[in-house]
Amino acid sequence: MTIKHAWSINSLEYADKDGLTSVVEQVNWTCASDDGAGHVWNNNDSTRLGAPDPDTFAAYDTVTEANVIEWLGDEFKAATEADNEAAIQKLIDAESTASGTGVPW
Repeated sequence: MTIKHAWSINSLEYADKDGLTSVVEQVNWTCASDDGAGHVWNNNDSTRLGAPDPDTFAAYDTVTEANVIEWLGDEFKAATEADNEAAIQKLIDAESTASGTGVPW
């Protein structure tokens, strides 16, 4: 089963901090995962970012969605995608479990 993951940034929270202007402090994101067979899982959450490096700092009004997704980090994204894949697998497993209601007579 191949699951596709799509990351999007819903909003950013920013403030002036440590002598820098418009420092992005929190990322509100969605990771939408789809197995292509009708099983979809969306994970929406927020992540607080660490202190910016003044040498590579990018202010709020200069960042792109791709920049921010990169800031989340490969390990974080891989763990989130693995969680989504596990949730999709649970959906698939639930479909194959025999269940019902009624009486046997």
